[in-house]
Amino acid sequence: MYSYCQLFVVLLLILLPVSGATVERTVQQQQFLAAERELTSGAGPRYRRLRRDLADYPLGMYLDYQELIARLHYLQPEEANAFIRRVAGTPLKNRFLAAYIEHKGQDKRWAALLGVLDSPPNDPRLQCFYYRAQASVGNKALGWQGAARLWNVDHSQDKACDPLFQRWLRETDGPSDDLVWSRALKAFDARQPQLIRYLTRFASPSLAPKMDELVIIYRRPDSVLRDTHVADRWHAELMTAGIRRLARVNPEQARQALRNVQSAHPFTDSEIETMERSILRHSLFAQASAPEPWILDHLERLADDELTEIFLRNQVREGNWPALLTVLPWLSPVAREKDQWRYWRARALEWQGRDQEAQLGYQQLALERSYHGFLAADKVQQDYQLNEQPAVISRLPDDDAAQRLVELRALGRNAESKSEWRALLGRLDTQRGLAAAQWAMQQGWFNLAIDAANYFEAWNEVALRFPVAFTAIFEQAGANGNVDALDLMAIARRESAFYPQAESRAGALGLMQLMPSTARQVAKKMGVSYRRGQLLEPHYNVILGSHYYQSLLTRFDGHRPKALAGYNAGPHRVVRWSKSKLPVDQWIDSLPFKETREYVQAVLAYAVIYRKRAGQPAMLLTDKEWSLLGPKENV
Repeated sequence: MYSYCQLFVVLLLILLPVSGATVERTVQQQQFLAAERELTSGAGPRYRRLRRDLADYPLGMYLDYQELIARLHYLQPEEANAFIRRVAGTPLKNRFLAAYIEHKGQDKRWAALLGVLDSPPNDPRLQCFYYRAQASVGNKALGWQGAARLWNVDHSQDKACDPLFQRWLRETDGPSDDLVWSRALKAFDARQPQLIRYLTRFASPSLAPKMDELVIIYRRPDSVLRDTHVADRWHAELMTAGIRRLARVNPEQARQALRNVQSAHPFTDSEIETMERSILRHSLFAQASAPEPWILDHLERLADDELTEIFLRNQVREGNWPALLTVLPWLSPVAREKDQWRYWRARALEWQGRDQEAQLGYQQLALERSYHGFLAADKVQQDYQLNEQPAVISRLPDDDAAQRLVELRALGRNAESKSEWRALLGRLDTQRGLAAAQWAMQQGWFNLAIDAANYFEAWNEVALRFPVAFTAIFEQAGANGNVDALDLMAIARRESAFYPQAESRAGALGLMQLMPSTARQVAKKMGVSYRRGQLLEPHYNVILGSHYYQSLLTRFDGHRPKALAGYNAGPHRVVRWSKSKLPVDQWIDSLPFKETREYVQAVLAYAVIYRKRAGQPAMLLTDKEWSLLGPKENV
């Protein structure tokens, strides 16, 4: 049986609007859409009349773009360049240029292609057309130089590059052994053994055995332990690749292999350092690691902040405070001043009984607006600091991009509007950029305001970076699901920056970035209908997201850090990570996934920021959240 609140939620979801609801359009918006429809059958008289009526419409250039794209076959460089100049500073420039290059390349109109380019384009696929064009108009040296560079990569290039490579191989002596070997080593590092075997066909008789051996070492990296070859430059590079690969499997064996061959091969200092870094990195994760004295010696000598931080996180997990205090000075000054290491230094000093130093460290860190700053504030019972320093905002400059943004958003062209926004920010200084952010906030485009504040590194623009967005939706979902609405808002801020149409590379959708499979299961449990497209509707997304988050809180006995880790990485992993009884601050900072570790810290800190801005009591971690994992102090 459903409770009253559950029945209310079900009814609400049934009555929610869905994508495609009728939207009132202005006359010009209707004319614009009609003009687009006309263009599907060609730019005839009816289109021309509509285009004249839209002479002052902000999106007129989008119609011109579509018209030119439709007749690329006949388009001459002069007209193409005129349009490129006209749309300079807008997303249409690169979009049109890419389409023009590809079309002329496929038509083999090489002079026309080069007529719009002063230098190679950035995209490798388009570069292939560019270098084909150069070779075809007589600049073969430049064409083959570009072909060799494009060929020497750790993957197969786009099929558009095949004609360039075929002609380069046919009209020249082909890739040199040095080039073949260079690409083979790249393929080795990229774990592409099939590509190495393919490259063997280009190897000379003297290189072919090395190529075969490279494949053998890829399959059996421990074979480097039995190396008996005569040393030369190629073999030194082969051994470097092999020892680095062996380090992934057994760092101690890789260390032994390096010790066995180091004096017999002409390794460069860079190669030795590369192998040592690989052995060290994998020793920090593997059971078959190099001996601890070797690890400590190389941590100090290599002075690699990333590797040193991995070691330090291991000490946090183990509560090995003496080792942490010993190794912290090996970080660079910049890394040492990160909030996390300032906090753990104070924690370690506290463990050692150096209370005065620890308290001073906590007090100074408590002035920062960050997860570790808030942790430190709790330690010394200070108020959380938001450090809000709004900039002096000037008037938004008259810019055609702003008008285009309004129209694109009204037409639901969200991807195009985001491109226009980024192009606009690139033309503004900080003060005018923050004015644009304020304007976006007034329009309710919260994700664009956040994007602008981050773009200009306006970290203390708290109102812009943490807008109070979709308030009624979060409050309603929180009340119905018995979840704190500001916690939900903090999750959505981290997940999507309040962009309802957000879609991650993994396929998560909407404000709370729900995976369709998860959303389907949640909808089934709630007894409501499910359609993937509805996840882009704020009401529907937040209600399902809040229900899922509440289920995680229930599973983990109200422990928000665990629930948040489960929301990001999956609850099954949290169960595995929770077997050790650690104080919650150690548990969070030693989560094995960087993304999850930073996610949990961010959402907890964001929730504090939202509570402080709402005038509500704020607590980073509750006593219950401390007690469910272990005592606050690990003594």
